[in-house]
Amino acid sequence: MTRRYCPKCNVEMEATAVTTAETGGLYVKTERESGLLERLGIGESTALDAFLCPDCGLTQLYADLEE
Repeated sequence: MTRRYCPKCNVEMEATAVTTAETGGLYVKTERESGLLERLGIGESTALDAFLCPDCGLTQLYADLEE
């Protein structure tokens, strides 16, 4: 997994889980058939990874893009 660093504190962020009240994980949803999101590897939906800064609490979400 890629290491992520907090843009505010410059410390390594920790992988964490972000959940919803409903079942299933978080994901990015788009109904676009082409365009920027399609070129980035995001089709109709893609999973998200969450990272938390242990110092300031900043949480960031990253789309799990195909390489």
